[in-house]
Amino acid sequence: MLWQSLTTLALDVDSEIAPARARAITEALCRRIIALLVNRSGRYQPLATGCLYWSAGHLILLTCRHAFDEGAGLGDIALPLGASGDLIALRSLRARFVEHPERDVAAIDLCPRRARDALQRHWFPVGLPARIESGDATDRLVVAGYPYAQMRRIDGTVYARPLVFFARPINGTAGLQASYARTARRIDGVVVYAPELDGVSGATIWSVQDERDDVECVLLPAGLQCAFKHDQYVRAEPMPAAREIVARLLAH
Repeated sequence: MLWQSLTTLALDVDSEIAPARARAITEALCRRIIALLVNRSGRYQPLATGCLYWSAGHLILLTCRHAFDEGAGLGDIALPLGASGDLIALRSLRARFVEHPERDVAAIDLCPRRARDALQRHWFPVGLPARIESGDATDRLVVAGYPYAQMRRIDGTVYARPLVFFARPINGTAGLQASYARTARRIDGVVVYAPELDGVSGATIWSVQDERDDVECVLLPAGLQCAFKHDQYVRAEPMPAAREIVARLLAH
């Protein structure tokens, strides 16, 4: 076994989300977020976070561009296959890569059918919506990813505890931003340290919409996390930039 994802409890920075809804959203997102692991000197290490999307019959992995700035290439990347403990290496696939020329966004087209089938058995891709919501249209945002601070390697296996946190958008700023603090209240009521977000780069930030009872709601992609400043904010590239490079990828 090379990979093991651990259970997690969501954090609430300042959104005052109902605990039952937070638990339901956490369960849903942990079946959609995916860690990107990079092979360095024969050992897989965490690199970034991504999410699988369907667009025009293609399975697309959206993540951040800056994860590839230090020499990591598609041939070095592997993706976990859910709870199986196995990894699928992109070097064995005919994956195609495109990055946005100005935004911190990258898209990987997972071309072969066997890759799509393997990933779909373990993850739940979401449709890339034609209509993109702004983070300003909601009182709550949620981020889910794999921070380095919550990963450990033991006997060759990477153990990872995903981070899911809820926060209010910071309106009136350039782009999409949400508040982030050094401490947050866990959904069981305990105030805990909120980890550094290195490794969460590339994670989708979701807008929590159409809240009805204590659980039911709609999650819509709002942006891709690209930067943070502890005790201040988490920043994302807008989702239209992701749609733009996906369209460019599928046009070739």
